[in-house]
Amino acid sequence: MKYLIVEGVTDVALIKYISLKQGITQKFNDFKQEKEMIYRYNDLFIIDLAGQGNLKKFLQESLSSSIHKIDKVGIIQDADSDFETSLKSIKEAIEKAQLDKSKIKIFLTPNNQDRGDLETLLLSTIESSAILECFDGYSECLQKDNTIYPKALNKGKLHAYTMYSQKGENLYKPMQSFIHQNKDTNLWNIDHPNFQPIVDFVKQIFKDQR
Repeated sequence: MKYLIVEGVTDVALIKYISLKQGITQKFNDFKQEKEMIYRYNDLFIIDLAGQGNLKKFLQESLSSSIHKIDKVGIIQDADSDFETSLKSIKEAIEKAQLDKSKIKIFLTPNNQDRGDLETLLLSTIESSAILECFDGYSECLQKDNTIYPKALNKGKLHAYTMYSQKGENLYKPMQSFIHQNKDTNLWNIDHPNFQPIVDFVKQIFKDQR
């Protein structure tokens, strides 16, 4: 069994999209939702933590008892504002759960070296967009009288892009912006160089699967 543990539903959608494009799966929905937070395809699992803060609990209560049956575990979380602090927090959670560290690999979005998050990664792959130019003006206006953190602005910016990129016909939430109703939205170019680090990481965990 191989596990990829992620923060939320948009991460799940990205992993499913990468798996499809890399030939790990044949269909976007080959990963079937078994329980509220578990998606499975053969012996591959995607775990949606529904929040970064739930990692420690999941490792201790759900993973530690079955780690001997697991071949590989990948953990994908946001680096946020401090890469080293975020990495240290994950390593401490692994240590506390007394897991076999040799089976576990960690990837911090956007690129496993810089601060940022999933939104940073996705936005960095958009070559040009009139919608994002509009949003930049909107965000400048918002910040005149309010303190708005970059993470919140990035979430709003990504949401605006996915909602309005289809000329009002299809209003996609970020988690729906890869494949919608069994069709590729073509909003994301998985061959963009900025996607390569996370694509390589997914292949490292899920490789040699069909």
